Amino acid sequence: MKLVKLSLVAALTAGAFSVASATPVEEAIKNIDVSGVLRYRYESGSFDKKFPGGKSDLITSKQNHLYRAQINFSAAIADNFKTFVQFDYNSKDGGFGKNNISNTSDGLHVRQLYLTYTNEDVATSVIAGKQQLNTIWTDNEIDGLVGTGVKVVNNSIDGLTLAAFAMDSFNEKVVGSQQKYGDSDASPYLNWDKNIYGAAAIGSYEALSGQLNPQLWLAYMDENAFMYALDVAYNTTIFDGVNWTLEGAYLGNSLDNKLKDAFGKDSATGGNFFALRGTIEVNGWDASLGGLYYGDKEKASVTVIEDQGNLGSLLAGQEIFYTDGSQLNGSVGRNIFGYVTAGYTFNETVRVGGDFVYGGTKTDIHEGGKKLEAVARVDYKYSPKLDFSAFYSYVNVDRDHGDKGDHNAVRLQALYKF
Repeated sequence: MKLVKLSLVAALTAGAFSVASATPVEEAIKNIDVSGVLRYRYESGSFDKKFPGGKSDLITSKQNHLYRAQINFSAAIADNFKTFVQFDYNSKDGGFGKNNISNTSDGLHVRQLYLTYTNEDVATSVIAGKQQLNTIWTDNEIDGLVGTGVKVVNNSIDGLTLAAFAMDSFNEKVVGSQQKYGDSDASPYLNWDKNIYGAAAIGSYEALSGQLNPQLWLAYMDENAFMYALDVAYNTTIFDGVNWTLEGAYLGNSLDNKLKDAFGKDSATGGNFFALRGTIEVNGWDASLGGLYYGDKEKASVTVIEDQGNLGSLLAGQEIFYTDGSQLNGSVGRNIFGYVTAGYTFNETVRVGGDFVYGGTKTDIHEGGKKLEAVARVDYKYSPKLDFSAFYSYVNVDRDHGDKGDHNAVRLQALYKF
């Protein structure tokens, strides 16, 4: 199993930028590397009339066409210096109803812009400017949280990456009366006017006849919370052709008194998240078994600061962790879930599989209840750069003292990386 968490090292050490000069156009073009992502999504969702709780974080539209493009330009501008600029296009067409339009007015915007200085003698890079955070608490795909600040990365110790960062000025935007940050779902329980300071140690070692990948993260968000996280993944081949992976994580935080005062001392508490997952792969088959525990039944708590963080390898399903009381970026509710996943990959190109998640949310405000999700998936790796995927999700929420109902969602996606 390829460990997604190792991509954090690449994300932390990425760097480049661009400046104007009198360099001839032909020479300048030769020294610029171009990369990017093109993504198209079709989404459709429906709800029972008595589906309980909010729906804003779920797939709600009967028909949505979502377009995303990111184009990256990087260049070495001098000894030890690189520059990076990312242009982003993000657009949505509503395909159903009276407001059905094809949006042709959205344009490209500068999303990231930073300078990287690298000293190879001490294996250290300093990255300064507008950049994606890429932490364990943030989405590290193309929708991740962006801030302005400085990141320092050191690789002088074999098998270990050390990083430190200080960030502010996050890509905040206001949608109606609710604040949203970036392109994803940042926590509504935090004060985003403040800075974030943090450090990480990410390892990769050969141990016990396998690969051991530990991570330790610490961060302080001024006047919000002190956050800490430990993730450990171990991968080995136990028999000929049988690959086994075990991963566990703990994420916790302690709230600052000023944040407690803002919510009321009896309304918010520090978060604790525990997760464990085991996966086995053999002859094209894969299966996993996992479980999660997080949240508080009386008070609001936060596990990650944006969307579902970088915890994808410890989760299953698609929509269940966006239901009321189960949001990882902040909610009131104590959650316990278990899940199984299974699939088969044909000719190393087409995987057909499914997830089943079952558990529930407990609260003292009579909004908890049992929850389950069943997901069917198809993924097609057409080429090293082009992937197609689809899923169908069925979610059922049965409140202890109230309504119960179903949510159905479909997503089709084409993703091209160059």
